[in-house]
Amino acid sequence: MSSPKPTPASDKTSRWIEDIFILLCIASLWPAILGWQEPIYQFLLYIALMGLVVIFLRRQKRLRDASRQTK
Repeated sequence: MSSPKPTPASDKTSRWIEDIFILLCIASLWPAILGWQEPIYQFLLYIALMGLVVIFLRRQKRLRDASRQTK
């Protein structure tokens, strides 16, 4: 069993960007919660959904890679 490799600075930066984007996505839900129906808010929700799917796939890949490294 090998020890996990240290993460490079660029990986840490990308994780920070992902975390900030997730917080922005949570904030983008408020117009929908408040019932605002303007098209810009709908557009923001679709952008948030696409971004969250990308983040989900990236994190799944990192989890799979980490699982392979521990075996």
